[in-house]
Amino acid sequence: MMPPYEPLVQTTRGGRVESVHVGALVLVDSAGSVRWSIGDPALVNFPRSSLKPFQLLSLVEGGGVERFGLTTVDLAIAAASHSGEDIHVESVQGLLHKIGASSSDLGCGVHDPIDAHAATRLRERDEIPTAIHNNCSGKHAGMLALARLLDAPLDGYLDLEHPAQKRIRACLVDVLGLDPNDLAVGTDGCSAPAYAVPLDRMARGFAFLGDASHAPARWRNALERVSAAMRLHPELVAGTHGRVDTDVMRHASGAVVAKGGAEGYFCMGHRDGLGVAFKIMDGDAAGRARSAVVAAAVERLGWVPAGALNEYGPCIPITNWAGRTTGEVQAVLPY
Repeated sequence: MMPPYEPLVQTTRGGRVESVHVGALVLVDSAGSVRWSIGDPALVNFPRSSLKPFQLLSLVEGGGVERFGLTTVDLAIAAASHSGEDIHVESVQGLLHKIGASSSDLGCGVHDPIDAHAATRLRERDEIPTAIHNNCSGKHAGMLALARLLDAPLDGYLDLEHPAQKRIRACLVDVLGLDPNDLAVGTDGCSAPAYAVPLDRMARGFAFLGDASHAPARWRNALERVSAAMRLHPELVAGTHGRVDTDVMRHASGAVVAKGGAEGYFCMGHRDGLGVAFKIMDGDAAGRARSAVVAAAVERLGWVPAGALNEYGPCIPITNWAGRTTGEVQAVLPY
């Protein structure tokens, strides 16, 4: 029997393995064929924010771009887990303005900007964070836009039975090939519905974002537009520095779309019609395992130049408070 999880990353100290991060990873093509996998390729788990590009498709497919005059900036920020920098705040504000909504309509809650410099600047200006600084505010603005498009109330837009959420759920079922009667539902950190999806279905979904030619015909145009926006504005999808999603897309020169999710989830799609999805099972709170796997995978696949992501992996030194190297974080992909 295939083990559900296998080692993806290890840390060393004194030349010995000290810790291991286990998980599952799969590479598929847009026809759904598994090219290679580690652990269970059909592992069912919550992709969290890796679902955001697909949660945006209904707005695009339904004519929201034309009705509200949306730009690639609007689409990129609606697919983002942004760092709360000024460019992100301004982009979310711009999207809300176009649909006649405000930050008070956002149901995502409030947290400090992810970016430490942005959080510091906010305090220096004696300002407090708002819902717009929440990394999911762009997604929520997109959901509000879908509610407007459907002539549905903005109140309750996060409820499972709200017309916007029903439309999003139907899209996920169609694009990702899910069974609507066997769809595990939870609540995300931003209060939006969260869905558990097999790993290989997420990988295939990202293969569609890379090359939509094998996607369900109804969604091809929307997939292409969302993917193009993310690749055109990688700094909006995550942040201007220190975000591996953004840096993968930057170094891939438009060939890759990438999106991480909470608790160690990550997905990528390539214009050659290949998709990768993986999950670090301990949640990777420090972010070190996920980044190392991303760097190892894209370098192995030839999606970025060798060494382009050295700050993330596949092997990075561990240093102590005195600046001495004490070990390494190493991706251990067998392929």
